[in-house]
Amino acid sequence: MQPPIAIGTLLQNRYRLVNILGQGGFGRTYLVEDLGRFQERCALKELIPVQSGPYVLEKSKELFQREAAILYQIAHPQIPQFRAIFEENQRLFLVQDYVEGMTYRELLLDRTNTGGTFSEAEVLVFIRQMLPVLAHIHARGIIHRDISPENIIRRENDKLPVLIDFGVVKELATKVQSPEGTAHATTVGKIGYAPVEQLQSGRATASSDLYALAVTAIVLLTGSEPQELLDRTTLQWNWQQQVQVSTGLALVLNRMLSRSPGDRYQSVSEVAQALDGQTNPHPNQQTVPPAPAVVPSNASLIATVAVGRGPEPIARSSHPQNQPDPLIEPAGGSIWDNPAAAIGLLTGLVILTGFGSWALVGSFLNNNPRPKPTPTAPALTSPTPRLTPVPNPQPLPTPSPEPLPTPSPEP
Repeated sequence: MQPPIAIGTLLQNRYRLVNILGQGGFGRTYLVEDLGRFQERCALKELIPVQSGPYVLEKSKELFQREAAILYQIAHPQIPQFRAIFEENQRLFLVQDYVEGMTYRELLLDRTNTGGTFSEAEVLVFIRQMLPVLAHIHARGIIHRDISPENIIRRENDKLPVLIDFGVVKELATKVQSPEGTAHATTVGKIGYAPVEQLQSGRATASSDLYALAVTAIVLLTGSEPQELLDRTTLQWNWQQQVQVSTGLALVLNRMLSRSPGDRYQSVSEVAQALDGQTNPHPNQQTVPPAPAVVPSNASLIATVAVGRGPEPIARSSHPQNQPDPLIEPAGGSIWDNPAAAIGLLTGLVILTGFGSWALVGSFLNNNPRPKPTPTAPALTSPTPRLTPVPNPQPLPTPSPEPLPTPSPEP
């Protein structure tokens, strides 16, 4: 096996190695900075074939290209996005997004160091969050083959589980055959997590991944390893002796853990339906998602109501104190419970009152003008018009009589 690449090495004149994240029998994973994407961090996986030689390298490259094309089709927010593959110095590399967070193995160690484990509510949420991921890859004919607490990261920014280290990369390392056609006998999967048929023959189906998910769940619940929970004589799981969970969840997990593949759930949808129909949280544990708040028995915790208001509906008790129920018309409540509304109403009343008074006075003044003195008119008894006397009449002068002409005598 080739030694690890030195930290600080620049590959493809683009990827600078920062640290070694992990190493297994089939390869290593490095943390690198992508200089072509503003030093964004990525996960760089190196494939290490079990065998060596020119034929093995050529066959590995062929399988690597094919499997990388499969990974390229996977586009799910809870699966690291595939970016690129390349070969350098007779080494094969695959680049994926880097996921910031802790693996569920690391989270479990933190719990067990303080005497705790994952609760039933937490495990139930974990299973429900993982089912869409498995449904996505199974719909594309891809089986992970290596589900375990080490290969699931709880992402730091949104706390969702992210599935990493797909078994397809490990599986292709076992498909390399010698020129004579002898296949390598190594199979993919962790002992205790992978079902028997996968470990014995390498055959993996959707129920194989569901089996490994159930083992991961009971490990998180109990804090014990699979070897401690499986009776080697009867090959029966005894995990319920170490932790108490609801009957519904136990029935679902035990069916997922069936030794015979035919006795397990055959698809993710079957598991989801079983969880919806059977799981009843333990009485001492909170449901998932949290149930609405119940009506408090202490009267001091009930929201204050206005005097004379009718009784509040029971549904309102789940709302915060003094907060209106958006589903109920606001007319049913008292406006005096809201100081801002009361002040606004009073201000409006004052404005309307002033405007109304001004309008009333104006109307009164228009309808009642100031009286003007007028002469008293006699009653109209006849159509004869009234004669206006002429003030200070002057007497008319009397004309003097003209003298009569005297006739002249006739000659």
